[in-house]
Amino acid sequence: MTIGGPFTRQRLRACLDHDEYRLHPQFWSRLRDLGIDLNDALHVLRHGMIYTDPEFDAKINQWRFTVQGETVDGKALNIVFTFVEIEGVLVLAISNDGR
Repeated sequence: MTIGGPFTRQRLRACLDHDEYRLHPQFWSRLRDLGIDLNDALHVLRHGMIYTDPEFDAKINQWRFTVQGETVDGKALNIVFTFVEIEGVLVLAISNDGR
């Protein structure tokens, strides 16, 4: 099992279910820029898949994971997140570039 496997998805969903997440200011800004509703982003976080291995971000000393999925309306989104031990999940970024 890789670090981005089923355990990571289960941990992410548990954090979301218990409201143990924080949204980075850049994430809020990008949501507005893309015209994406927070509920759509949360839908992608809950139901999307992690297809790629995580990347280590030395700047924040954390593993960054990318969830790929679609909003309820079918718009493709990529959402980057990391686990912060004290706070649960930190959602960092969002894009709709289809990658």
